[in-house]
Amino acid sequence: MDTDKSKLKDLLTKDKTRRIIIAVALIAIALIFLSSFLESDKDTAQTEDISSQDYQRVLSDEILSMVTSVEGAGEAKVLLTLENSYEYIYLDDGKTLQKINEPTIRGVVVACKGADSPIVCENITQLLTTVLNIPSTKVCISKLN
Repeated sequence: MDTDKSKLKDLLTKDKTRRIIIAVALIAIALIFLSSFLESDKDTAQTEDISSQDYQRVLSDEILSMVTSVEGAGEAKVLLTLENSYEYIYLDDGKTLQKINEPTIRGVVVACKGADSPIVCENITQLLTTVLNIPSTKVCISKLN
């Protein structure tokens, strides 16, 4: 065991070995540093592929699922309107994505079989105002034919 330690100590004291270890360490640090830049560029590209239409479609589907699960609502249709699209906010360098603002919801229209019941309408309105963080004036509920 002592011979193994002494061999290792001799190896580490050689100038050429030290240079190789330092070079490998510097290369590893450089690769780690570069990978952080490559990952952030990839994330930025992926977030820019999101469209407002996709956001609207997914949100409408989720709202429809929630509304039809309300007792007494029955069959339903949902229309969701947006005021704007995604807003991408970058740092001063113009490359680093700092924040993404989702589209603002303009309003929601729900047509459902159970809309003739004031209790069903109130439950759906409360659900939508809570989930979407919008006032009740932006929610319209109608009877579905």
